[in-house]
Amino acid sequence: MRRLITLIVAAAIGGGTVFTAFQFHVVRTDQRVLFVRKPQADWHDAYVDVRGWTFREWGEHPTLSRNLLASGHSDVVRRSATDDLFRGLFDNR
Repeated sequence: MRRLITLIVAAAIGGGTVFTAFQFHVVRTDQRVLFVRKPQADWHDAYVDVRGWTFREWGEHPTLSRNLLASGHSDVVRRSATDDLFRGLFDNR
């Protein structure tokens, strides 16, 4: 009986993880972890660590950018882009 309960709990945890990966972007920022709903279920960008992202990296993930903007987290995209700009200005001396 104990093995059956362990199997059921493991299946529930695994199913919840797969559901989360399909339905949400889990985005790691400098201050927090965000769960951003995806409009269409897929595996792309299930977990993303955006700390230190550049313009180029945001350009490679347009769906993530759009979903962050639509969910009201435009500060994450803007902050990363601004940090990249200032890093480029002051590091090139």
